[in-house]
Amino acid sequence: MKIPFKNSFDNARTYDKYANYTLYTSTIILIVAFIIQSINKDWSYISDFLNSFNSFFILGYAILEFTIQHIFYEASIQKRYDFIDNSFETSFSEENSTEYFTNDDIEKGVYKMAVNGFENSLFTYNISKRMVKSIWIKNIIIGFLFLGISIAGFNNVFVMLFQLSLPLLLLYQALKLTIFVNRINKVYENYRRLFQDLKNKKKRKSKKPEILINVIEYESTLSWGGIILDNDIYEKLNPKLSEKWNKMKIKYEIK
Repeated sequence: MKIPFKNSFDNARTYDKYANYTLYTSTIILIVAFIIQSINKDWSYISDFLNSFNSFFILGYAILEFTIQHIFYEASIQKRYDFIDNSFETSFSEENSTEYFTNDDIEKGVYKMAVNGFENSLFTYNISKRMVKSIWIKNIIIGFLFLGISIAGFNNVFVMLFQLSLPLLLLYQALKLTIFVNRINKVYENYRRLFQDLKNKKKRKSKKPEILINVIEYESTLSWGGIILDNDIYEKLNPKLSEKWNKMKIKYEIK
């Protein structure tokens, strides 16, 4: 299997790991500063220094998140070009993937684009759905730590406001992923209804506008969300989802 845009997404995942390390380090510094101040008020200058120093980690986390979104956007463009090339046998991409899509036996055209989009939505929905629980748990724990300790432990208003910005960012990320999953699920369900109709080959021409709307909806949701799918979850679910996709191809007479 060859996936030309894989390196770009891997780079985004690497920065995502750095962002998580930065977030965890910032949380540890926050807890240590609070403990020091609680043990001895005379040590508050150490606590103040740590809290001020921690602001750099919070800023670093925000910068890393911005960098991730930029890399993801560029990688998504490469992926979209490859998607079009595979569907229509065009050459928009400098280099095309091989064995990434499992629909090489289908004739090039709008119908194949619909099949590729259907497969994409199946994988994206199931993987992102599995990510929701973990991101809510992580972000709620860290968010409440920052929220509680910031309100209880800081005399410096500027530092407190800076620290409070992180829980809002974490809440935004969790909400964004939840909305993303719901939107992708809508696209996936639309594909399922669409391919029920596409069993009748005579309807395929009249369904082209609906196919294009679904493709646009999927790609728009990806661009809006900028969600990096968890690679570990992908590796774990890939065999099951591949098997499910093969069964769905039989069910919806995709050939």
